Amino acid sequence: MSLIEHLQRIPEFRAARGQRHELWLVLLLIILGAMMGYWGYRPLAEFVAIYGQEVSQKLELAPGTKLPSYSTFRRVMQQLDYQVLATVFTDWAQVQHKVDIGEWFACDGKSIKGSVTDYNQAEQNFVSLVSLFSHQRGVVQAVMPMEQKRMSEQDVVRVLLDAVGFCGIGVTLDALHCQKNTAPAC
Repeated sequence: MSLIEHLQRIPEFRAARGQRHELWLVLLLIILGAMMGYWGYRPLAEFVAIYGQEVSQKLELAPGTKLPSYSTFRRVMQQLDYQVLATVFTDWAQVQHKVDIGEWFACDGKSIKGSVTDYNQAEQNFVSLVSLFSHQRGVVQAVMPMEQKRMSEQDVVRVLLDAVGFCGIGVTLDALHCQKNTAPAC
């Protein structure tokens, strides 16, 4: 299945009234824009203004098809269940990029800007995105969001390593993961 077919599996969560764009198209534009460095709602709208016609032609969209504005990107990104998107992306990546024995991966989590809550408390809550990146191929093999107060990065790393089949690969990790429990049994 193509990435588009995988994105089409994500259930529609928006109200039927006012939907002008297919959800898969909005998500695909977000992914393409992010890959080209257009981070945020307005930069994504700029990406569509610059590359929208070319993307429409490549996707063979009907002539005159309107593409989303920054407010559509904003609404979708605020309401999206990122766990569902991460699962769909990881499923697609597993099919597209098979893991080779001896391959090296980097695994790390990065907090998402603006996701901190309880910032004045000793135990802040924030959302991170933990990814497994192939050094050889230069692609993200698996990704999973994590909310600080709900699970630990160590648990997420175990899930990602299980997803690719840990045996026979090398992994670079932060010092946080220097424990026997991080690596699943082969």
